[in-house]
Amino acid sequence: MQTSKKILITTTGILLALFVGTLMVLRNDVQAIYAKHTAEVQLTAVPVEAFSVLHFSGNWDVQVRQGRSYLVKVAFDPQNSYLPQLDNSKDTLHFFIKGDSSIAVKAKVVTPVLSGVKAENAHITLKNFQVDSMTIKLEASHLKGEENKFIYTSYETTGNSKIEFLDDPYK
Repeated sequence: MQTSKKILITTTGILLALFVGTLMVLRNDVQAIYAKHTAEVQLTAVPVEAFSVLHFSGNWDVQVRQGRSYLVKVAFDPQNSYLPQLDNSKDTLHFFIKGDSSIAVKAKVVTPVLSGVKAENAHITLKNFQVDSMTIKLEASHLKGEENKFIYTSYETTGNSKIEFLDDPYK
């Protein structure tokens, strides 16, 4: 075999080995980034008193469902780049965020009674509510409802707001 062919085969082999090695490293990095973003967020229970209206101010991703007791769970940032805070006043539970929250702060709320939802820049999901009336005020927010039964509802939206109710009225 000629020397030039040996050099060409050796060079091709080395380049192929480098290419495969680079792909393996890149795959590991992509998997680590994906695992970080899809990891289950640890929610911490926060004691609250009775309320009937929820008010979200800031980048929240909240699931609200009807239950027998009041329960609120909120995700806290281990690096302390943001601090979610709650304030219960005049029958309204206010959710707001201090600090930088580039990703949505997750929360879960269980309440036996809910008469209203107010939100600015939030994403809220209402599940399994059976109430007489509901007042919804959204400012650049997204409200999604699943399997709810409201007799009377009133809506007020401003900005780029979206309301989706995915309910089966015949259930």
